[in-house]
Amino acid sequence: MKLERIDMYETRQQARESVKRIYAENLFGAAEPPPPGTLRGIDVLPAADIVHKLARALQIALSTRGRYLNYTAPQTYFEKLVLSKFFAPVPMPSPADKIACAEYIPEDLRDVASTIPPVWTGNTPITPALLDTLSLAPGTYYAKSNTGCTTNYSFSIPPKDDQLERLEQYSTGWLKRIHGVRAGEWWYSMIRNQNLIEADLSPKPGESLVDWKFHACRGRVFAAQVDQDRATDHRQLIFDRDFNFVPEMLFFQTGEGLPRPENYDLILKVAEAISKPFEYARVDLYLVEARIYLGEITLAPVGGQRLPISADLDLWMGQRWKGGIFDEVTPRP
Repeated sequence: MKLERIDMYETRQQARESVKRIYAENLFGAAEPPPPGTLRGIDVLPAADIVHKLARALQIALSTRGRYLNYTAPQTYFEKLVLSKFFAPVPMPSPADKIACAEYIPEDLRDVASTIPPVWTGNTPITPALLDTLSLAPGTYYAKSNTGCTTNYSFSIPPKDDQLERLEQYSTGWLKRIHGVRAGEWWYSMIRNQNLIEADLSPKPGESLVDWKFHACRGRVFAAQVDQDRATDHRQLIFDRDFNFVPEMLFFQTGEGLPRPENYDLILKVAEAISKPFEYARVDLYLVEARIYLGEITLAPVGGQRLPISADLDLWMGQRWKGGIFDEVTPRP
């Protein structure tokens, strides 16, 4: 217990000293106002909260890898991701809104890319009475919250009795939930909670859509991620920008590489166009026949609270995260 208290003190002290130096040296533009139309964590959260979240990330790194993080000269993906939550400008309105994120798809790409069209959106629970008014065709659907992850539920039309009960229970809770508070994902608090219903676009019953995730900095993808068989044997494959396989583990087990898709250049183009306004964004896309769907724009995967399993991949991704605030150290005059 005594050692744990010493560790807590040390991590808080390092976080406090790092923040002090970041402001004193104007690292990451911290001493300047945010760019017009944007907000940063430092503009929204109390300073004590930021120190606490940075200290928590230090504790995660110590317990997982036995090493401290460098907050004033970040090199790894995890270091930059943690810092970006508080020092990176985030365009407003919040891009984390699954409904409103369609606005971040450039107009010249909307003939090939869009969000999945919801069959219903609203700020009320999804009740049996509501479903009766929608006259949905038989099939599989997903109820979701417009904020955060894990807020989704698959149900069928016609629905089973237990599905109706869970739908109402879950969707009622989603409207009350503020996602990301513990992780410091402040941008979710800028979103008005809503529920939505989407049709299942999976190619076959029981199959999941292939999940394409592109890690990017200001319009330049530095890693591609493909998640397969999420519901059964989840595998997470990592590729470089040119779709060369990187046999390292991010947050889940890896697998065999994939051939480069014929339409990869178009998917990459869409991901990079969407990511241009962001210091960091993981652009989550689905490909259904010839149509590209934007699932969401994720600013901090896993809340920025989990280290990549592979230390080599952590450094590899961090070295390729270029062109943003971590390359723009502006000393105070």
